[in-house]
Amino acid sequence: MTGNDLDVDFRNRIYNRALEEQNSNLWNFKRYYTAASFWSVVDVGTDAYMALAGGVITYGLAWRKVPVWVMALLSLSVAAISIFKGNRKPGKRAEKIHTLGRNYQELYDEIQDFIELDLKDGDREKEWIRDRFDELASERHDLKAEATLSGFWYRWLKWRRGDEIYEEAATTEEERELLDPEGFEKEQSEEEGEE
Repeated sequence: MTGNDLDVDFRNRIYNRALEEQNSNLWNFKRYYTAASFWSVVDVGTDAYMALAGGVITYGLAWRKVPVWVMALLSLSVAAISIFKGNRKPGKRAEKIHTLGRNYQELYDEIQDFIELDLKDGDREKEWIRDRFDELASERHDLKAEATLSGFWYRWLKWRRGDEIYEEAATTEEERELLDPEGFEKEQSEEEGEE
């Protein structure tokens, strides 16, 4: 094997590992965002329910048109929800989970940039590539240490969305055309035509 073959083999191994890291981060940020959305809905939904229940109780007390058992049931449900919200804090939980999801998404983007801009660049030295990959992998492991999300969200996302997640992560040709009508390849071919 020549030195060039070893370099290609090294880059190929790092590329495969980087793709694995990127795939893991994609699923992580999607599941964190899904969980954050769930807890946001729980937070807003319980607030809305408590406001509605409070209105019904107030109406029942003021005009005596609501049966006492209904008002008692609503009062008990509001108390149970208050205890739940005080214990689980769905609003704060949604914010924390969303922040972790955003961190995973930023790492996903960094790995994408690493693959596209650094790894595919033949001028980068092996040591630099290895060090940069290790930094990115270390960031992911640090994020995993902060993670408190169960595997339920991964299984739910896999069941509901499946491979659709990969379509969301990629830019379609139509979107590329809208974002950059000139296009990178078109610019290169024009420069080559001038030579």
